[in-house]
Amino acid sequence: MRGMAARKVILFTCNWNAYSGLESAGASRLSYPAGVYPLKVACLGQIDPGIILKAFENGAEGVLMLGCPPGECQYEFGNRRAEEVYAQAKELVRVLGCRDAQLQLDWLAAGEGAQLVEKLQRFLAGLNGKRARK
Repeated sequence: MRGMAARKVILFTCNWNAYSGLESAGASRLSYPAGVYPLKVACLGQIDPGIILKAFENGAEGVLMLGCPPGECQYEFGNRRAEEVYAQAKELVRVLGCRDAQLQLDWLAAGEGAQLVEKLQRFLAGLNGKRARK
């Protein structure tokens, strides 16, 4: 709608499985709401909690981190490290007054475009305090 501020959500995807899901969604012409900004990183385990805080500082309403499922990380340590980064960032954003729903970590298998869109819809519904439709 005109006149309303656009929602801004940052979607961190790993370079491998999660980004493949994003590409698959595009190839299948599946859409997700405007205001979702995907950022591809080599591995979620290689980012710093400060980057996540910076997203909120720059006006993001929410941050969704999508990485390779456990056991499928190209770097072997990525899932474990991503969980550590997430836990650290979660504590910091709570101090800033953010709700738990505003920062989420999830996993996505390669090529799962429909599942990526579903996870995004569920995340966005959580920002509104609602459950996503199935």
